[in-house]
Amino acid sequence: MSALIERSRLRALAILSLAVFAAYGSSLRSKAFIYDDQDLIADNPFLHEGAAGILPALSQGYWESVYGQDAKVQEYRPVLMLSFLAQTFLTGFSVPAMRLGNILLHLLVCWLLWEILRRKISPEAALAGALIYAVMPVHSEAVELLTGRSEVLSAAFLLSAWLCLEKETAGGLAMGTALYGLAVLTKESSVLFPIFMALNDWVFLRRKPWQERSRASQLALWAATAAALAPRFLALSAPFHGGIPYFHGRLVAGLTMAKFGLEHYLWPSVTGTGLCTDYSRPLIADSNPASSAAWLILLAVASAYALAAWEIARRRSRWAFWLLAPCLFLLPTSHLIIPLDTLGAERFLYLPTLSLAAGWGFLYWKARQAAPRLAFAALICICVVYALLLSQRNRIWASPLNFDRAAISCNPASAPAWDGLGSDLISEGRASQGAAALNRAASLNPNLADPYYNMARLEFSRGETVKAAGLLQEALRRDPQSPDAWILLGLCGERGHKDAAALSDFKTATRIDPGSPLAQFNAGRLCLVLSDFDCTRRHWGNYLRLAPQEPQAAAVRAWLSRLNEGKGIPRAADKRN
Repeated sequence: MSALIERSRLRALAILSLAVFAAYGSSLRSKAFIYDDQDLIADNPFLHEGAAGILPALSQGYWESVYGQDAKVQEYRPVLMLSFLAQTFLTGFSVPAMRLGNILLHLLVCWLLWEILRRKISPEAALAGALIYAVMPVHSEAVELLTGRSEVLSAAFLLSAWLCLEKETAGGLAMGTALYGLAVLTKESSVLFPIFMALNDWVFLRRKPWQERSRASQLALWAATAAALAPRFLALSAPFHGGIPYFHGRLVAGLTMAKFGLEHYLWPSVTGTGLCTDYSRPLIADSNPASSAAWLILLAVASAYALAAWEIARRRSRWAFWLLAPCLFLLPTSHLIIPLDTLGAERFLYLPTLSLAAGWGFLYWKARQAAPRLAFAALICICVVYALLLSQRNRIWASPLNFDRAAISCNPASAPAWDGLGSDLISEGRASQGAAALNRAASLNPNLADPYYNMARLEFSRGETVKAAGLLQEALRRDPQSPDAWILLGLCGERGHKDAAALSDFKTATRIDPGSPLAQFNAGRLCLVLSDFDCTRRHWGNYLRLAPQEPQAAAVRAWLSRLNEGKGIPRAADKRN
């Protein structure tokens, strides 16, 4: 029997590998950092430090490492950042290598899902469900976006923990608890896993969470939850802060999210169509509390989950478990518990779509009993259609411009999308088109700071320092906590021979984001110009700690050495932007 199971595992792994690489293999040609990947990976100072980056990865927040303690969104994901740090150590900042890492993790998740469905439903259902899950178009963002690794890696940890805990041995309990802790330190929504496991024990093992065997795992999981969440209070200034709230009031959030969930989560997940990378305002209008249609939708969604909960409680229904339990992981991003600054994202569906995988697998298993050939043909058709849709969807991650255009295509009124397009067009040397896109962004949302900052960068590159400074003032009026804007304003001040004001701007940038090598470098350089050598030592010391591998670091090291020896050094004239 064990040999047969091993052959089945190898066969499943081979089939899933073929499916995953057929669907995602072409994306390995891309060499561009997309969207958040640029800030959180390519420009993250701690990922450039090698082994010295381990401590910052453990002691600082996910966004704080890039934007400082005043980052609008505060998250703590050290295991995720350590995975990127390890990869940069092995493969450098190679986008294909990092994307391959995500694809291999996705393959691991699919194989773990096969193992779980094999035990919970049937071998036939397991392969069908895992195969469909492998090529679901809705997973494109989680797998292709490098920072989407938070979803895939946490899922791998949680499914592994599930399998370990079901061994019901001391070793399985210890390993399952440890894997769960790693999941929480990878993605916050993993904290609902103890509830998930309580439902699993009740439905599949037919025992209550407080009975002896389940009680041990529940106590261990909740203790791991406390241990994994505790560092958030040390590392973050706001341990549970999701940015400026998207909604005003939980009632509006509930009404809107019910409609959003049906139209933009369920439908795209099932059909593979209607996917979108940008859900910023005003794409989805808030549901009016006076609207009877909004209340009917909320009632329908609530009734479905209430029925599932009733079926689990009264009958230990397995279909109800698969409908309800995976969707628990959507709660942290539902706006009903913690207010967030974004309405939603495709990558949030990576774990909840386990429900669909189990559903597809169950349907295939039942259909196969009645009409094997027809069921097999239907399965192949679904997988081929999904794979084709997925391959088409993956193209948006090939370049920043592809991503920008896809975002605008689904949300043409999105100011952030137009700002991203403008910035990327300018980087491509298409300044006039980029400026037009930035102006469009500013007109769509006059309160957004980024278009003004990016227009200032363009004017600065053209030598129009006065125009650039004016635009930067507009950007800082909207977002006074932007270190990049303060740095560029300081460079404008230098060009205008206002060194004291420029130094003040650079120091402001270092206060906002002490982890910015660019701010530390420029502050130290201007301190040197003004003959404030203690200031130079302080800021350049920080710079060398943050960016020891940058090309300029060798010169800074030599200049500091000469300064410490009392020798004269040349005026530092490097003005990076």
